[in-house]
Amino acid sequence: MKDAHKFQVFADYHQFYLMDASVAPKIPESITEQDMLRRLRTAPHIVVFHTESATHVPVEVAFVPEPIEAKGAWEHQAEFSLSLPSGTVALCGCTDFVPECPRITVPPGSYSGRAYFAGSTGSEERYCLMLWPAAAQPINPQDAAR
Repeated sequence: MKDAHKFQVFADYHQFYLMDASVAPKIPESITEQDMLRRLRTAPHIVVFHTESATHVPVEVAFVPEPIEAKGAWEHQAEFSLSLPSGTVALCGCTDFVPECPRITVPPGSYSGRAYFAGSTGSEERYCLMLWPAAAQPINPQDAAR
């Protein structure tokens, strides 16, 4: 994918974040069984992704004009919504110093997204996050996990 940004993120405590860098969003503290089945949880201006390992993981982030499928073999996918009022996105591990996290600049607004997960069966763990402009709306977790 030509507009994809590729990163290595330290997924300390088995998680990493995609968030609005200028808002300083509050990380959701509670984790439900549905969150674990989806492998992500959301709060205003942040998505927390749950990883298999607590190490550096490759993460590809792509902002696209409309939903498309990620190429490659994926074991799991889940949808989410993310509001980015500043248009500055940060990708961080949970122990990273946020001002030093990688940034992506996008048009401010609301986005729908799909997270793709691979590597839970012993292959190389990797993640692809695909986002596109959309009206903000909650995702029903029972419908979103596949």
